[in-house]
Amino acid sequence: MNGKKFLNLPAERCDPETARYLILPVPYEGTVCFLNGTIKGPEAVLAVSDQMEHFDEELLIDFTRRGIATLPPIPPADTPEEEFDRIYATVKHYDFFRTGRFPIILGGEHSVTPPVVRAAAEIYEDLSVLQFDAHADLRDSYTGGRYSHASAMRRVLDWTPHLVQAGVRSFSEEEYRDYHEQIFRILTPKMITENLHGSLERILYGLTENVYITIDVDVFDPSLAPGTGTPEPGGLNWQQVTGILRKVCATKKIVGADLVETAPLGGRNVITEFLAARLIAKIITYTS
Repeated sequence: MNGKKFLNLPAERCDPETARYLILPVPYEGTVCFLNGTIKGPEAVLAVSDQMEHFDEELLIDFTRRGIATLPPIPPADTPEEEFDRIYATVKHYDFFRTGRFPIILGGEHSVTPPVVRAAAEIYEDLSVLQFDAHADLRDSYTGGRYSHASAMRRVLDWTPHLVQAGVRSFSEEEYRDYHEQIFRILTPKMITENLHGSLERILYGLTENVYITIDVDVFDPSLAPGTGTPEPGGLNWQQVTGILRKVCATKKIVGADLVETAPLGGRNVITEFLAARLIAKIITYTS
C-alpha cells in the first residue's frame, strides 16, 4: 500500500507501540459476486484520509490525541478459508482484545469480519455485534462457499448469538426461512426513519455490554456511498448512522470495529472513500 497511513499523522501520534487505535488494512475480495474493486478500498480510504480535520465538530475534541497507528496490511490469501485463518492469526498475534487496544479493520469485502469476531468472542464471553448493512448476509453458504461475503453474519452467529442488524433492506427467502428469528431483529431504514427513538431502544436492548461494530458502506443510500459492490436503494443517511453510533458508543463498551466494502470508482469520484474515512474518525471520536 505504498506506506499509506491513516491521516498521515506525525510520528508521536502514529506509533503502533503507544497508539490506542490501530488501523489494520485487509485488502481482500475473494468472494465478490457482482461489482469488484473492494480490494482497492483500504488503500483508497487511507489516501484521502489526510484531507480531514483532526478536530471533531460534534464533541469539540482532537480525536487523534490518543494515537492512531496504521499497521501493515494483511496480504490476500488464495482461498476464503485461508483468508479466514490468516486474519484470525493476525488478530491473535496483535492480541488487540486482551491488551485493550482498539482495532479498526479496514476491508476489503465483508468476509473479513467473522475471524475478527471469533478472536473477540474468545476474550469477551458476552460479546455482541452491531451490523450496519444493506444485506442480511445470513446465508449459510453462497456461490459454493461458507466463507462468502454473503455469509458473513451467518458465520458471526457461530461465535455469538447476539447480533443486531441496522439498515438491512435486502434478504433472501432462504434467509427468511432459516433465520426467521434473526430476521425479526432487523431494523430496516423505514423503521429507523419513522421511529429513531424506538429503533435506538431496540438496538440497545439487543446488545450486550461488550460490542463489536461492523459497517458495510452499502448501509448508506447509494447517493452518499456509490462506490460499493452491491448498492441498494433506500439506505440510511449520515445523521442516522452517526446518531446510532454515538448513542451506542456512549452506552456500551465498544471493543473494536470494521469498515468494509468500499469499492473506489476512480477519477475524481472519491465520495465513498471520504465518507469511509470520516466514519472511522467518528468511531474514534465516540470511543475516545
